[in-house]
Amino acid sequence: MNQKTIYPKVATDLFWVQFFWALGFLGVLLIVQIIKAILSITKGIEMNDYFDAVFIAANIFMLVIGIISSYGFLPYYVRNGVTRKDYFKGSTIASVGLSITIPIIASIISVIQVFIVNVINLSILKDSSFGNATGDEGNIVAEIILSIIFTPFVDLQSNWLLAIFVFALNIFIYYLVGWLIGSGFYRFGVLFGLFCIILAFLVIYVEDLLLSIALDLPVHDMFASVQLPIYVAVIGIFVLASLTLWMIRQLTKRVAIKM
Repeated sequence: MNQKTIYPKVATDLFWVQFFWALGFLGVLLIVQIIKAILSITKGIEMNDYFDAVFIAANIFMLVIGIISSYGFLPYYVRNGVTRKDYFKGSTIASVGLSITIPIIASIISVIQVFIVNVINLSILKDSSFGNATGDEGNIVAEIILSIIFTPFVDLQSNWLLAIFVFALNIFIYYLVGWLIGSGFYRFGVLFGLFCIILAFLVIYVEDLLLSIALDLPVHDMFASVQLPIYVAVIGIFVLASLTLWMIRQLTKRVAIKM
């Protein structure tokens, strides 16, 4: 394949590798949901919605495989003659595809779950903490930490298209910050890696803040009077993602591959 067109193959390969990891991840959560359904039938315990469960767990999953991209995929491809630029472009495309695929699969399974639950007359517990967590009043640090745990959420049953979009946007950002953290540690070591972790926290916080304001969710008092239409928030998040990708590109452009 011509060197100018190698990145589509990299994107395809990376997508399928990470997609099969995602299937394993989604399968484990599905097993957990089945166990909860059995407990709901036998003990009358309310079960969570599958979409809700995946929404939270997918953040950590995408963060981890973003880190793996720097420590596993980058050295592998460069050692096999793929340029750092083609690796970067391929990995970016694969992460977008994965970020779209996971919410779609989760939503399909969730719709099936709701149908079955309605047929056998069970009840699904909705976690009211989604999108409603705020830190101690005046404590911006606590709010940043809580934003990592409780991300802006749209219920699938109320607006399925927006719910999938917010989900996809959220886990894409988590993949990027994981990639940023991994790239920082890989190129410059522990001290710069720790700095990248701080940057990652800030990126996630800004993304959560933009979405929370646009979706009219609780935010810190200093931002309570700010109003943003959803399209402005989305543009802001895409700018944030672009800046993060730019930083990743700078870190990986001339990085020495460790043997």
